[in-house]
Amino acid sequence: MEIIVVATIIALVLVFLAAHSLPDAERTRRPKRLTVADIQARLAAEPPRPYVPISRGW
Repeated sequence: MEIIVVATIIALVLVFLAAHSLPDAERTRRPKRLTVADIQARLAAEPPRPYVPISRGW
């Protein structure tokens, strides 16, 4: 019985540590946030697209 309790506690501690280490790992790989100026610059660099209506008018 003691072995089961110890194994359960160790497993819970490992899961807790893994769950709290993930946000740190994500933060290091997260790309920088886009600003309005970045989005406007990307849109200005794209060629204009022709208007294609979705509805056929019926």
